[in-house]
Formats: sequence, structure tokens, C-alpha cells
Amino acid sequence: MPLKSIFGSKVKVPKFIKVDPDEQVKKAFKSMQKQLPEGAAIAKDIGKADADTALAVLERFAPGTGKVIAQQMENIQAGLAGEVPTDVQNLVQNRAAARSFAGGFGGSEAARNLELRDLGLTSLQRMDTAMAQANQTLGLFKSMTPAQQSVGSMFMTPQQRLAHAVNERNTKFQRDFAQAQEKAKPNPIAKGLFDAAVTIGGGALGSFIGGKSLGTTLSAAKGAPSVGQAGSGFMGPPSNYQNNYSPYVSNY
Repeated sequence: MPLKSIFGSKVKVPKFIKVDPDEQVKKAFKSMQKQLPEGAAIAKDIGKADADTALAVLERFAPGTGKVIAQQMENIQAGLAGEVPTDVQNLVQNRAAARSFAGGFGGSEAARNLELRDLGLTSLQRMDTAMAQANQTLGLFKSMTPAQQSVGSMFMTPQQRLAHAVNERNTKFQRDFAQAQEKAKPNPIAKGLFDAAVTIGGGALGSFIGGKSLGTTLSAAKGAPSVGQAGSGFMGPPSNYQNNYSPYVSNY
């Protein structure tokens, strides 16, 4: 039975691995570049789903909202292109003709230039008006739709990736250290058997030593000669025994 299974062994501290910040930043950038196309597609799908939901809610309270929005956007797009509606064109032409006849140059090149100038000014005004309408309308639509999901929020930033790496490193170190501590502990079964054997062996040894000592004492007491039965090897009391100890002997 190995001794370490009985008494345990020294704890082997795991190696503490360093975390390189620059390496984590590079990994974050590579991960973002690799997954950016898929993240952009997901962000578009989320925005579309949110817009559909918002429009469905508006349709429930104001039926026909979708058609109104579509018509409004068509008008804005036409205005941004400088297109002048037919009724407005006719009005501009009539005014230009009236002014040319009143000036005495009706039907001339000057009358034609006046008409084109008026149409051009009307077209520019139409574009300016459409720009203002577009800003106002887009701002209104944006306020009605949920906040857009940013593509960048779908990825781990370098700071988040670094924090994750440090936390993972520390957790692994704690786990490995706890495992090393458990591995260094003695085997409970082997330790229990050893302790039991020591207890039993110690008791047997104590009984053996105690029994031998008691037997030796009894044997010595049983075979020891008395004063009157002393053998030839017994020297007896000294010659001056009676003289020196007679008072004690007589008293005894």
C-alpha cells in the first residue's frame, strides 16, 4: 500500500497562466470581421420584424396607415427629384403666358424663357420643400419604431473578451487547485485500515508486554526462598545484625 494513500502527499499547485491583452484584442477583431456579414443580416431581419410589428399596431388603430405612408413617400421622392405635378405645371405656364402677353412679348423667345424660369424656380422650391418633408417624416417614423439593434452590440468588444479570458483563467486555476488538494489527501479507506491496524497492533503489543511482566513477577515471587529456607548461596544477615537492629527486631 503506497504511503501517500495513507498519509497523503504535498499539494501540487497548478501553473498560473498569464493573459496577453494584445492577443485578446486581435482575437476580438478577427472574430468580429469573420461574423460581421452574418451579424449585419441578422440586424436587418430584426429591424424589418420590428417595423412590421409597429405598422401592424398602427393599422389596428388607424386602418389604411400603410397606404398613407406609401403615398407620402412617393410624393417626397418625386419632390426630391424636382418633379412638378401636372396641375402645378399648368398653373405656372398660364401665369407665365399672362405675364408675357401683359408685357407685349407673348409668343416670343422671352415668353418661353420666362416660363422655363418659373418652372425651374418651382422645381427648386419643390425639392427644398420635399427635403424638409423627408426629414420630418423620417423622424416621425423613427419615433414610432423600436430602437434599432446595432450590429456592433452583437459581438464581444476587446474589453469584454479580455475580462472573459481573465475570469476563465482564474476559475480554471481555482478548479485545478481544488482538484490538487483533493488528490493530495490520503485515501480514506487506506487511512482507515491503517488506523485500525495500528489500534489493534498497539493493543496486542500492550497486552503482550503487560502479560510478560506480570508472569515474571509472579514467578519471581513464587520461587523466591524465604529467610529460613535460604540455600547455600544465601549469605544471611550480617554478623552485627542483632546488635545493630535488635531494638527494631524485638519491637517488630
